[in-house]
Amino acid sequence: MLHAGIEALFGRNRDGHRTRHIFHLRRRHHNHDHKDEHYDLSKFFLEKPQLDKLSIHDSTFAFGAMQGWRSTMEDKHKHLIPFDNHAWKSWSYFSIFDGHNGLGTAQSASEQLDIHLLNELNHMLDNQHTSAVILDTDGSRRSSQIELDQLYTAIKQAYFELDKDLRKIVKDDSGCVCITCLISPEKIYLVHIGDSRGIIISNDGCVLAHTDDHKPEDLAEQERIHEAGGKISKSSNGGVLRVENQLAMTRVLGDFAMDKHVVPPMADIIEYPRNSLASFIILACDGIWDVMTNEEVALFVIHRASANKLEDIVSQLLDECLRRKSTDNMSVYIVKV
Repeated sequence: MLHAGIEALFGRNRDGHRTRHIFHLRRRHHNHDHKDEHYDLSKFFLEKPQLDKLSIHDSTFAFGAMQGWRSTMEDKHKHLIPFDNHAWKSWSYFSIFDGHNGLGTAQSASEQLDIHLLNELNHMLDNQHTSAVILDTDGSRRSSQIELDQLYTAIKQAYFELDKDLRKIVKDDSGCVCITCLISPEKIYLVHIGDSRGIIISNDGCVLAHTDDHKPEDLAEQERIHEAGGKISKSSNGGVLRVENQLAMTRVLGDFAMDKHVVPPMADIIEYPRNSLASFIILACDGIWDVMTNEEVALFVIHRASANKLEDIVSQLLDECLRRKSTDNMSVYIVKV
């Protein structure tokens, strides 16, 4: 029998369905008789939520994280302002890594992704003709002079190279998803793998741009997985769609026990101009998005932006998601544009 704290988490969400995230555990078993659906949930959840918050902030951004009901904290994060001190010194980098089945992949990915991105981006610049590169007055390369397809290729390749390294260095059976934001003087790039999400919002709370989760419910992802020889099925409890009877997301870093053609480290990129419309960028793991929509998060932030510090808004957002019965780890960046 579940203890009272966990039992209280089983309820109905706003759509009348059982709270989804309770069944969002990533299973490693390859048998298909579903007997592993019946876990001892006390292994994964605490009797009381862990309410301590990690808070990091400066004048341009705030980050916050809370372990919540989960028995372990498997989220990692990293930010670099500037991205480097050379060609990309006018850029900024923010990233959240949501781990599962252990912390190894999220930990290593958070330490290595920025290195791989810079390696690929610098390699891209080295391959361009010197005459095609125009420098700003401060010596930094202007992103407007970079061919977009070359930039996208370099960014996406960084994730594949990262995944190759993770196979060598990660010692557990873990995996992770991630959401990354690269901010140049002219543009904002949201880069993601899996179901962590980024949104760009205006000062009146409109969602100007957002990433789309890599989930089994997505028809394009279903087609890609079937073409790769994979299979999607519903779990016997809760009806959650899973890839190969295991993962509730379709693209990951790590998870090397699975066929990486089926669940590749293939990033998607959303681009948006840095103009007067964009006010904030919000990056968060699914512990936030499972209980709040893009629009709800946008309005939550904007309604508090004029009278509250960013770090206080982040803290209030974590509390609100816990109140709405989020059962996962929670991590969020709010970045001023």
